Amino acid sequence: MKIVAFNGSPRKDGNTTILVNHVFRELEKEGVKTELVQLAGREIHGCVACYQCFDNKDQRCTVKRQEKAER
Repeated sequence: MKIVAFNGSPRKDGNTTILVNHVFRELEKEGVKTELVQLAGREIHGCVACYQCFDNKDQRCTVKRQEKAER
């Protein structure tokens, strides 16, 4: 068995990570494999429902990420 935790906190190595790792240590003592996925610093965007991935039959988004305007 493997347990994967997704940390959505904006602080990559903050309190949430500390707590998840505490739980993981106990699980690993019991022989359970663990993996932590950090989402901090990643740009995550929802689907805009353009359906191009469906039409293209390739399951890939055709909407290109727009670069942030310089300030």
